[in-house]
Amino acid sequence: MRTLLVLPLLALWAPARAQERFTAEQRAARFYYDLGPKEVDTAAYPEKQRENYRVFAKTCSQCHTPARALNAPIVTREDWRRFIRRMYQRTKVSAGSSIDPKAAEAAIDFLAYDAQIRKVRDKAGFAARTQELRALFAEVRRERSRLQAEADKKKIREPAPYMGGR
Repeated sequence: MRTLLVLPLLALWAPARAQERFTAEQRAARFYYDLGPKEVDTAAYPEKQRENYRVFAKTCSQCHTPARALNAPIVTREDWRRFIRRMYQRTKVSAGSSIDPKAAEAAIDFLAYDAQIRKVRDKAGFAARTQELRALFAEVRRERSRLQAEADKKKIREPAPYMGGR
C-alpha cells in the first residue's frame, strides 16, 4: 500500500522536464500535420508505389519529417507537383543542391496515389484525424508559449540594490 502512495509523490519531485506533456519534436512542429503519423502502411499498395514511397521517405526526410507531406491536406497531382517544386527551390538555395528530378517524380506519384487512398476514399476518417491534429497543435502551441514565458522569466534579472554613489 505504501508504494502506491509514494509514486504520485515522486512525480511532484521529478524535474520539470520529466513533467512536460509534449516531446521536443512535437514542440518543434511548424504545422499541425507535422504531428501526424510519419509512416504509411504500404503493404496493400502496388509494388511501384511501395518503391515510390521509399524514395519519397528518403528524399523528403532530409529536410523535414515525412509526416508533413503524409498528413497535409494536399490531394491532387498538380498541387503535389507545385509543393515539390517549392521544395526543389528551397533545397537549391539553402543546401546548394536540389532534389533529383527522378526522385521528385517518384515522390509526386506516391503522394498523389496515397492521397487518393487515404484522403479521398476515406474522406471522413481523414477529416476526423485532421481535426484531432489541429486540436493537438493548438495544445502544443500553448505549451510552447508557456515554456517560452518561463524561459523569458529566467532571463529577467532583478536589479541590483542601490549601494550609494560609487
